[in-house]
This record gives sequence, structure tokens and C-alpha cells, in this order.
Amino acid sequence: MSARPHPATPPRTDDEVAGRYRHGPWVPAELYCRLIVEDLRAMAGAAVAPTVLDIGCGHGLMGYPLLQEHIADHAGPCIGIEPDPQAEPSPVFGTLHRVPFEQAPLPAASVDLAYAAMVLEHLPRPAEFFARLAQVLRPGGVFWAFTVDRRHYFSWFSQLIEATRLKERYLDRVRGRKGEAAARYDNYPTFYRCNSPAALQALAGADFTLQCWSLHRVGQLDGYVPYRLRRLSHLADRAVIRLGLPGSVLVARLVRR
Repeated sequence: MSARPHPATPPRTDDEVAGRYRHGPWVPAELYCRLIVEDLRAMAGAAVAPTVLDIGCGHGLMGYPLLQEHIADHAGPCIGIEPDPQAEPSPVFGTLHRVPFEQAPLPAASVDLAYAAMVLEHLPRPAEFFARLAQVLRPGGVFWAFTVDRRHYFSWFSQLIEATRLKERYLDRVRGRKGEAAARYDNYPTFYRCNSPAALQALAGADFTLQCWSLHRVGQLDGYVPYRLRRLSHLADRAVIRLGLPGSVLVARLVRR
């Protein structure tokens, strides 16, 4: 398949990402969807509608399948990657691969835009993931990553309770039991090996240009904090923002050179 370039998508400003996140009225997934769709619109001058790849598509975009449908409305072929056999991806994906991304039979330079929401923290070998990404993206192609910032205390706490084998019990308490509560997600192993700007820059190498934003807002972690402790977590949120410390969410935009 030809590695045809498409119209260049301009870099994003801090106000477009961090400012909109902190002050916007939407849930985080809505902003993520808007960022993706805006890049797809910038690609609209291409002769062929852009091919989109959702890596980890099984539960919707952050749990919202309707947002995947909105993205599909602005795209050409939509490809999904979902190795979890229990997940049921949206029918918007004309092609679905039930294997890890690194093993998916995708032709070289065949994808215009790829995205992954809450996936990078689960990668045991991120170098293989980004090498494969460099193969499948066309020149000028974009990859959006929405993940956990390992520099924030949330990732430290997550790793601690996982190491002590208390994570499943804790999630049952704050988000409900698996299979009974809609907010309860599968507790996949976490590694946080590419969850900082420095780690991503090393992985981007000469293949990608990289932009990163560390985001936070008051109440961001409410879904993981028992109700009686949320006043304290909100105080911590305000301190993170006021002091300019890394937030709980890391957003990365990589463009294939």
C-alpha cells in the first residue's frame, strides 16, 4: 500500500488541550473525542477518507461507545484492536483484530490516525509497541495517547495496592463489583514504563514529533476515592494545580515524520 501523505495537521497549543481540559464542561472522554475529530477534519483534504485505528477498543472510548461512533462519522475505514475476549467492541469497526497491537496484521503505512485510551500504562514492552506504530502510520499520521501520568501520586498508589494484591478488593469497594456495576472495569496489570514525557520522548526517537500535556482538575479522581475522603482529595487536586505539579492524566500527540 502506498505511503501517501495527507494534509499536515498543525501542532496543538497548551490552551487547546490543557486549558480546555481544566475548564471545559465535558467529561474527559468528550475532550479526547474532540481532539481526535479535529485532527480528522484537518485531514479532510486528502483524496481518500482517513483510516482510523482504535487500540484497545473493546469498551468504547473511556467507556463511551457513542464517542467511537462520532469519530467514525468523520473517518473512512475504522479498525479496532481488542485482545480481551470478554470485551464486545462497537460495530463501527469494519475490521477487528483480537490480538495485541504488535501482532495485528496491519499493512505498513496504512493508518492515518490511531488512538489509545488508558492503554500505555499496561504495556510491558513499550519499545515494541512504538516500533510497530511507526510501521503502520503513514507519513504525517497522528497518534493520540490518553493515559496515567506516572509522576502523579495516583500511579504510586495504584502500584502499591497492586503489589500488595489489594487492588481488586479496593476497586470492588469504590467502583462496585465486576459484572455488577457499570463503572467497574477489568483490572489489567500495569507497568507505567512509558508514562512520562521523558519516556515517550525516548520512544519517539527519530520516527515521531511529540507533544505532551499533563492534565488535572479538581475532582478528577473522585471515581477512585471513597466518598468520605473526597474533600481531602479535592484539597490535593487544588495543590497540584496551584503548584504546577504533574497531573493525573498524560496526553500525548505523536506525528509520524
